[in-house]
Amino acid sequence: MKKMFVFKTLDAFFRLFIIFLVCFVWIRYFVDSFWISLAITLLISLSIDILYTFFKNKKNNKLNIKKEEENKIEGYINTFIYSDKKYCVDFFYELCKKKYNCIKKSNFIVIEHTNSTIVLYPMFLFRDFSIDDLIETVNKTKAHKPNRIVICTNKIALNLDKFSKTFPMEIVILDGQQTYFSLLKKYQFYPKITKFNNEQKINFKQFITIATDKKRAKSYFISALFLLFSSFFVSYKIYYLVFSTILLIMCFICLRPNKTKPQTSSNILE
Repeated sequence: MKKMFVFKTLDAFFRLFIIFLVCFVWIRYFVDSFWISLAITLLISLSIDILYTFFKNKKNNKLNIKKEEENKIEGYINTFIYSDKKYCVDFFYELCKKKYNCIKKSNFIVIEHTNSTIVLYPMFLFRDFSIDDLIETVNKTKAHKPNRIVICTNKIALNLDKFSKTFPMEIVILDGQQTYFSLLKKYQFYPKITKFNNEQKINFKQFITIATDKKRAKSYFISALFLLFSSFFVSYKIYYLVFSTILLIMCFICLRPNKTKPQTSSNILE
């Protein structure tokens, strides 16, 4: 507990120091008096840090997905993607029959309630779940006259929400994280994670994630300090100030809290 407190204190001090440096180098550039620059910098730095802390704490009140849980979710979804259709259907059938009266079909599970019929359709893909996939799902299940179709997949195309409302039955499409929280975690039923060698080229989003990794904060900070120090010995110091500011901002971004996604809590199988 004490160790965690020390780390949090150091992070807060380091964050405030970065804000102070960014503000000071620019205020000092435009204000001749050292003491006036220092006073203005302290005031602005404290104001920025207070606002940052306020919004960070507000955001942290939402659900935070821990890194370990994120890795588990990725492992579960990859297991479904790489497995054959029978494995996925068998798994979700075992999950459903723990609580509901259900029938297993070749591609989906039919859950029979007193006044309604729900179809659970697992379809995990490398690509986004598309309109064509939704039409195929509805056509394969319409003989059972379901009141609701619950589709479990990996990623969902952006235009599906509006299109799904054109069907007579209710359509619920769950992405990987929603499948985990609404079904796997809720019913405490998980697949055995299978490890795969899935080497892919780094896309732009992954590049940004790597560039803003918290482990890189130290490198950005040291480089920024070097440029700031060098600016005292060169004629055109504005270039050094600009790039040192960019590096300090990158360092600050690396210290941001991880993005989170709220869980789906509705009883989608009832």
